[in-house]
Amino acid sequence: MPNFGIILPMSDLSNPHDRFFKETFTRIEVARDFFANYLPQPVVDTLDLDTLALQSGSFIDNDLQEQFADLLYQVNLRDDTPAYLYLLLEHKSSPEPYTPFQLLRYKVRIWERDMHNDKTLRPIIPIVVYHGRERWRVATDFGALFSGPDALRPYWPQFRYELQDLSKLSDEEIRGAVHLQIGLLVLKYIFDPALRGRLADIFMLFKDLAEAQTALEYLRTVLYYIGNASKHLAAEEMVTIVQQTLTEEGNEIMQTVADYWIEQGIEQGIEQGIEQGIEQGIEQGIEQGRVQTLQEDILDLLAIRFGPMAEDGVEQITAVTNATTLRQLLRQAVTAETRATFLAALKQAN
Repeated sequence: MPNFGIILPMSDLSNPHDRFFKETFTRIEVARDFFANYLPQPVVDTLDLDTLALQSGSFIDNDLQEQFADLLYQVNLRDDTPAYLYLLLEHKSSPEPYTPFQLLRYKVRIWERDMHNDKTLRPIIPIVVYHGRERWRVATDFGALFSGPDALRPYWPQFRYELQDLSKLSDEEIRGAVHLQIGLLVLKYIFDPALRGRLADIFMLFKDLAEAQTALEYLRTVLYYIGNASKHLAAEEMVTIVQQTLTEEGNEIMQTVADYWIEQGIEQGIEQGIEQGIEQGIEQGIEQGRVQTLQEDILDLLAIRFGPMAEDGVEQITAVTNATTLRQLLRQAVTAETRATFLAALKQAN
């Protein structure tokens, strides 16, 4: 199994961009691949990336977490002295003009933490990853934020950061191993209506992931991210594209899709149930919302795969009110090869 570094529970990451970014780049092999491919070569030559290690903590203000996500790594230089690589994702659709100032604040916080722990100050290499629709036109040199006579330049801070603006990279310029390519391509297109046309090619890349378990885990991560963050692609369309591109890869892929639908249905059902529960009692409302959502998901999936159900079939599905049975039927709706196969399972359920 790959080294995931620090484990980040899904429930702790409510922002879908933050969650996808951290579930991708806390994999040390992915982070190492990113730095090797996207830092300037003279910088890479100074680093011993085999020593890369993820550090705990975030340095972003609470009120800015909807805009930024960050990860800090320690790495040894070739002379064995320690340094930091600080990776900042900006996930607004347009760049923040004061990103350099935010970076300075975060660097100071890292140094303050080291000083508190009696560590010497270490160099910090900041890297900004941006995937908004608008091109990045913010200065990459902090000194460019100031204006004034040259005689005053020694009195304002000077540092620069590396920028990877995914919006201006062509797909052919997305480099690295398959896992990194998938992550960067999904980030590149998440705000773009073109995602619909590119998604099949992105999903096809999963066939090249060496470990089947890793592929399934990351497919699940991608499904959740696109399902929660894309405004240009319905979840039903995404599931259809997965089925069209990855069905022949085996039942595990379909099971992953089924699990996604089930968990999405539970989350939606809880929300609906809480609203109903205000009037009818929380427990009863949650259960009713869960059941109704599962029934609707089954009908939606069957319509996508085999066309609309006949009226008697709809009545049979809506007659099932046990949530466990409905989850089993939802799996059947995803994995059944034909409508007849599903109807046979439905008959047994009734």
